[in-house]
Amino acid sequence: MEMKLSRRRTDDISVVDLGGRITSGDALAVFREAIRDEVAKGNNKILINLQEVSYIDSSGLGELVLALGTVTQIICDKCGATLFRDDDGRWERCAQCNSTGRKTWGQLKLANAGRQVRDLLHFTKLNTVFDVHTSEADAIASFAK
Repeated sequence: MEMKLSRRRTDDISVVDLGGRITSGDALAVFREAIRDEVAKGNNKILINLQEVSYIDSSGLGELVLALGTVTQIICDKCGATLFRDDDGRWERCAQCNSTGRKTWGQLKLANAGRQVRDLLHFTKLNTVFDVHTSEADAIASFAK
């Protein structure tokens, strides 16, 4: 079964429903573009619903990590410009307003991960990186905190 993707809104949260097998191929490009599209629209609360996912491989896991980085990028807390680290790993001043303040742009959460996905997240220790919830309702409620 190929990957399925659909998008919907719940209040101010963008929900990306995934299903099937999340493996390398053209489907991952569709997922990547869906996340970038949500960010471009200014939707900074994104929930990835994994309820219908039967399998995910390392390529699919890599795309989830890329999505997390895209949504939670560090921005200037005054003007919103994307910030970067210098060669020594220190945060540079904002190129637009010279501020040193920073914050994450948005939040990305996972919900309804099946056993294979939960095991993979645990094995790779990515369960400590992602905000993973057992249900969509729990994940949606967590955005308010």
